[in-house]
Amino acid sequence: MQQLSVRVSSFEGPLDLLIHLIEKDKIDIYDIPIVSITKQYIAYLKQLSEFDMELASEFLVMAATLLQIKSRMLLPKNTENDEDDESDPRQMLVEMLVEYRKIKTVAGKLAAMKQAAEKFYARQPMFDGICERVLASYTPEVLLKALAGIGEYSQQQTAYIKPQAFSVQDKMEAILKKLRGSRQGFRMDDLFQTGNRGEKVAAFLGVLELLKLGLITINQSCRFAPIYIFAKQGEC
Repeated sequence: MQQLSVRVSSFEGPLDLLIHLIEKDKIDIYDIPIVSITKQYIAYLKQLSEFDMELASEFLVMAATLLQIKSRMLLPKNTENDEDDESDPRQMLVEMLVEYRKIKTVAGKLAAMKQAAEKFYARQPMFDGICERVLASYTPEVLLKALAGIGEYSQQQTAYIKPQAFSVQDKMEAILKKLRGSRQGFRMDDLFQTGNRGEKVAAFLGVLELLKLGLITINQSCRFAPIYIFAKQGEC
């Protein structure tokens, strides 16, 4: 019968183990009690029943780093030392842990998104690989002839579009003038009693532009009732 091998929870690396120890004891990552953390870290390494040499080397390097930081923390501070000696020996370790925790958080979110995406199945296109579009091949001579043929269109008679016979600006002035003569306003239908289609369109655009400028107001008592145009107070 094969012997059962029991092992404590595995970690992805030494930083993962340190994050676990810090979160387990609810320690402030910016104020790590290096003596306590080093003791717990080394105790964990001793609990491992078997070692993967490649993986264990990373943990042992971190253990040596923790011991070095611990020894620097235990040394008495000398006020005559340079600024580099007065810096916190834990600073580099803290920066590594903060950055690792950010990466681990993002990795967890990506894993959750991957797990959610695995619940969906994308169907392949119905005609995938069946319908193919074949593009014709043309020689440079054929392309040059097609380019030369474009010049034939330049010989055709140019079409001119007649300018608008009625100016929107003129219609705006005519509406304001009509309002000056009638303080009570007038029905909007009065603008469309005469004139051709172009003139009526110009009159309607003139009303919209005056509304936009805030020079007139319109009123309708109910649905389908006549629309009345009034001069805004103080404008006409």
